[in-house]
Amino acid sequence: MNSPSFDLTRFDVSEVGSISALFAAKGFTSGLYVLHFTNDEAYAGRSMDVAARFLDDRREWSDIEFLEFASWPADDAEHALAELQQLLTRTTTLRARTAQTADAVTGPSPFPSDRSERITITDGATTAHRSRFWELSDHIAYQDIRSIVADYINASISDPANTARYLWNVTALPSTAKAKGRRRLLTLNCGSLETLFVTEYTNDDDDSIELVMTVNTDIPAGYSDTQLEFANDVVTAARGEYKSHDVWSWQIDIGALLSGDAEVDFGVADDVFDDLAYSLNTRLMNQKGSPYARYHNNDLANDLVAEAYRQLLDAE
Repeated sequence: MNSPSFDLTRFDVSEVGSISALFAAKGFTSGLYVLHFTNDEAYAGRSMDVAARFLDDRREWSDIEFLEFASWPADDAEHALAELQQLLTRTTTLRARTAQTADAVTGPSPFPSDRSERITITDGATTAHRSRFWELSDHIAYQDIRSIVADYINASISDPANTARYLWNVTALPSTAKAKGRRRLLTLNCGSLETLFVTEYTNDDDDSIELVMTVNTDIPAGYSDTQLEFANDVVTAARGEYKSHDVWSWQIDIGALLSGDAEVDFGVADDVFDDLAYSLNTRLMNQKGSPYARYHNNDLANDLVAEAYRQLLDAE
């Protein structure tokens, strides 16, 4: 028996929670499909309704990047799937499901005739990354945080629009160091190190919040631990506590920084601070691809880069 030929249509689904509308518009329903993940693994499956099955896939895996689909008759799908899986194993590692999933039941039409039944943004399926960005963007201080981080990107990351995700990346509302009264709002990584992150502290007594931004930079040649220690009402600095990276860690009170009442003094000239941040970021990005690429929040990164672009235009 001749091996089947697979004519697969490819879709970028990295920021998509549902493909129901897309498949309905193209007339796609049953067949074979391949999921490609950010770590280059793949999963091949078959379903009578691939769009409905994708909702289960998205719930199980947050790092789906591409989906490939081929319409296929149900009576030959099992044999064809085995052939497709064998073909994929020649070039990639196949990922297994953590649990068995029954063939999904067809959901409601993505295009109801009655406008009142339309799927709204809050009703529709979405990725965890996108919903976290939406939640972050609703934070009372988000616009100020975006402005500060965009300025940092302009000053310390080379070609940010074309190096995002794989060399530098950003996460929204990560679970890192989360505890009662404390949560990360965002983390920006260059290569294998977090080089900027914003932490929110909440006071249970009056629900007030304090925002602290941590920035890691290179250490000037010849500086002792004593020389690295610096503190005032807005900024504190000391040698970082990372096992694998020797850095100068700065903590900046964002509220005080934005109030305009406190004088901002880093203990070094602004250009020196930017040079140290750029030196560290460039060295980290040159080492290898970032291990945190799978956690990259594309919506947040695009918003930050767009703000960085606006800042450059305003400065002209």
